[in-house]
Amino acid sequence: MGIQSFKFLADDLPGFKVHGSQIKIIQEPKQFYMELLDRSLASKNRIVMSALYLGTEEKEKRLVEAVGESLERNNNLRVKILLDWCRGTREVEGESSASILAQLKSKACDRCRISLYHTPYLRGLWKKCLPSKWNETVGLQHCKVYVFDDSLIISGANLSRDYFSARQDRYVVIEDCPGLADYYEGLVDTISTFSLGLDREEGFGIEQEFGSHPYQGQLSEFVEESSGLVRTFLEDQKLKNKADLEDFDTVVFPSVQMGQLNITQDSEITSKILTSGEPGGMFHFATGYFNLTDQYMEDMITKSQSKFSLLMAHPQANGFLGARGLAGGVPHAYTLIAQTFWNLVLSNNQQQRIKMFEYQREGWTFHAKGLWYSSSPSMSLSSLPCLTMVGSPNYGYRSVYKDLETQVTILTTNCGLQEQLREEQNLLYKQGKEVNSITYQQEERRVPLWVKMVVGLTRKFF
Repeated sequence: MGIQSFKFLADDLPGFKVHGSQIKIIQEPKQFYMELLDRSLASKNRIVMSALYLGTEEKEKRLVEAVGESLERNNNLRVKILLDWCRGTREVEGESSASILAQLKSKACDRCRISLYHTPYLRGLWKKCLPSKWNETVGLQHCKVYVFDDSLIISGANLSRDYFSARQDRYVVIEDCPGLADYYEGLVDTISTFSLGLDREEGFGIEQEFGSHPYQGQLSEFVEESSGLVRTFLEDQKLKNKADLEDFDTVVFPSVQMGQLNITQDSEITSKILTSGEPGGMFHFATGYFNLTDQYMEDMITKSQSKFSLLMAHPQANGFLGARGLAGGVPHAYTLIAQTFWNLVLSNNQQQRIKMFEYQREGWTFHAKGLWYSSSPSMSLSSLPCLTMVGSPNYGYRSVYKDLETQVTILTTNCGLQEQLREEQNLLYKQGKEVNSITYQQEERRVPLWVKMVVGLTRKFF
């Protein structure tokens, strides 16, 4: 059975046992927003949110208002919000994530902690010279998890209008799992310790208990001190939450990646999973930004014995479609990267084992990422997914080497949950069209020469 191939997860990661009925798969962005809003209003003890940024439009402001109402109503409620500094301070029509969140501090300053992670590699001339948006290429806080009391939503979606309306992502609700909620509150606390804290006047300061500064002082000191905190947290969690896989329904294994801080837990686990599938097994693998690392490409093409069905964004479904300036070439860049991978598949004669699909849905962009594994590609009972990975990583160079990321691997024998996972997978792939030898020969897929040159130089910034 497929599950036996992944028992190493219990040795390598902390594990949290739940029943499959405690997990719900959300399919639509609007439902995701309503879950966030309703749970923000209903929470009594804690609200912990981690995202790249918070938007500045009506829906986002209503969400912040809901958190504020709960803060005023419940004296025992604590609120912790973690965003990225570069993205969170970028202004749109005079407002930013930071300016909108500062109002929460005035409601209950002692029970509300708002932190913005600043990559330590944006310093000196880079910090002075790189303009807004481009400074985000250096490194970001990219973890997406939303904790409400003892339940949580793990996702790849941010807190902005696009992600609440017509940007397709994945959203998994895990109900009543205090240990996992504690884990993610602890992770946010740990990152916040070496991030910049926001005050009610929209000023920023470092945490008193942390000795280093993200862009002042020695880079090596900051990396050593911050990575030490993260390693201690991960080791403690692994010791405290050891999962036994002898008899289980469903286990959730969280993993973390912080390449700039030398934390490589998630990429190591992902590589192990990709190469642990059985002959005849099937991985369905999705990413909105297809730019696999050399290691992941090798895992799929030469090391794995399983089949792969890869789903990525068509240029019309790329989140950068229509962007101004150089960013407008990003959809072409991902076309070139996908074409290069497809040619690699062909040159290794693996086109029967590895298939590629492009997601295209009128008026929508594609931001979903993760994988599903089943021990058989057929429509039999064994074709139901027994494993899924879901969270923030896009499995590219940024995810592995630059950004802070987290995802969970869910291993399950629960038929009800497996049916949910297959339905989620099928709904996404329903919008996919298979790539073939003609795809990249079409005139509209021709990559401009300047994009080819830029990708050759900057692929590892994607």
